[in-house]
Amino acid sequence: MLARDIMTPDVIAIGPDATVQEAARVLADYHISGMPVVDGDNAMVGIVTEADIIGKEGDHVSDIMTSRVISVTEQTGVDEIALILTGNRFKRVPVLRGDKIVGIVSRADIVRMIASRWVCPTCGAIQHGRMPDECYSCGASGNFERDVTPRIEITDRA
Repeated sequence: MLARDIMTPDVIAIGPDATVQEAARVLADYHISGMPVVDGDNAMVGIVTEADIIGKEGDHVSDIMTSRVISVTEQTGVDEIALILTGNRFKRVPVLRGDKIVGIVSRADIVRMIASRWVCPTCGAIQHGRMPDECYSCGASGNFERDVTPRIEITDRA
């Protein structure tokens, strides 16, 4: 599975000339902990996080953002992304096409991928992530069934 399969394509971003207060408002309004900083051409120039807002001095996003950002492409494997996130203690990694941001992968996206299972109606093969267009095992297409394993409720725990 690749970044393009699990990324969030509608990225909330902000410009470098925005004020720190504006950035804080966007993070709070969307309940996110960080976002890419993009220029007028949607090229990524940095990332700003809650930690930047509370731990750095400055009036504008460009004053506090991190400009050296690790990013991935749409073709980067999810296993590699997981290593980047855990190895660097990141919560998210931007997905770029050239220098333009086309998505973002968060730890939550990877957890959702692991939790989603699709069963091929033809051969029974299980695939994870978004509903596949065709089965990787037998090539069948369409009508995949979502495998929903019952959750262990709090009252059922021993």
